Amino acid sequence: MVVARLLVERGSIRDQSLDWGMFEFLSLPSPGDRVAADHDSETHYLTVLCVHHQPVPIPAEGGRPSSSASASVVAKWTGSSQ
Repeated sequence: MVVARLLVERGSIRDQSLDWGMFEFLSLPSPGDRVAADHDSETHYLTVLCVHHQPVPIPAEGGRPSSSASASVVAKWTGSSQ
């Protein structure tokens, strides 16, 4: 399982993405994938636009990274179950 922040585009490309919070995925989706996400007591349908990866460097001496790698999934809202 992979945890990623879900950022949703609902309006114009110039509008700021809506942060729907952290979601658990079986694996990170790819652009073009369809996602059904529960939000505000509804199922919403989204199309993935891109995934922003935030990798973390591993120290040269082989120690553990100071933080964890993360990702954000940016998706376009396409409808809801209502």
